[in-house]
Amino acid sequence: MNLKVVKQTETGLNTGFVNIDSGRRVLLDYAIQQIRNGNPNYKNNQTVSKSNGTTYIRSKADNSTKNNIE
Repeated sequence: MNLKVVKQTETGLNTGFVNIDSGRRVLLDYAIQQIRNGNPNYKNNQTVSKSNGTTYIRSKADNSTKNNIE
């Protein structure tokens, strides 16, 4: 699944995404939950937690730009 950012906060935190293939919209909290639960649809993504407690998602590094979050 390829995600595209459709919403972000003033500080740049991506909080809303759309699945490019299906058109389904998901919020950051939902995507985090799916990644942590091992949903295979999110296998190319990972969560990252900053020291201030903010958690975000990103594409796993694999030398391909085709599956990056846009």
